[in-house]
Amino acid sequence: MLKIALEIDVAGFERQVDDHMAKAFAPAVVEALNRAGEAGADAVRQGMMTSFDRPTQFTLEGVGVMKASIRTGGGDPSVLIYLKDRTASYLYLQVFGGTRHAGDPFTTKRGPIVPGPKAPRDNFGNLPRGYTAKAMQEPDVSWVTLKPGEPPALVRKRPGQPLEVLALIVNEVSFQPQTLDFDGLATGGALDAFGPTFEQAFDIT
Repeated sequence: MLKIALEIDVAGFERQVDDHMAKAFAPAVVEALNRAGEAGADAVRQGMMTSFDRPTQFTLEGVGVMKASIRTGGGDPSVLIYLKDRTASYLYLQVFGGTRHAGDPFTTKRGPIVPGPKAPRDNFGNLPRGYTAKAMQEPDVSWVTLKPGEPPALVRKRPGQPLEVLALIVNEVSFQPQTLDFDGLATGGALDAFGPTFEQAFDIT
């Protein structure tokens, strides 16, 4: 999980205000933190839109916020902006770079599946959901080994027609580091929003 936490020293502020003001201060901080947390998450989503090639809705919805609350036992409230485990498991390599091998998340036991030159692609450049299973229902489509010792490929061979490669299982897929600065986007977006949202929550004029 990729995550960034923001914490506000409520006690430090409360020492500067009287008891009456302190009672209203903590809820205002919590409300402002939660609004700022949402702003930080939105900043990460906007960063995904520019850093990645057509990110899916699943990817964008993988940005989560664990909201702050007033702690009855004391302590400073904090908000957590994070990538959900499943999203972080495949975005990690796209953010930091690296190689995905067989058996890694979103791969087969033989290796990652990538579109072949004759494969249709969805709006995000990937194989459509369920495409390989649907293609396998065609009588002229099958998995074959194109090169000895290499993972198989999903091909279509129609009588009198050239061989069509629909999908490939490859040994590995390498990713170059992207420009998504998760920590910077989450922190910057949240801190930029905290001041104005705190003023609104605390009704500072």
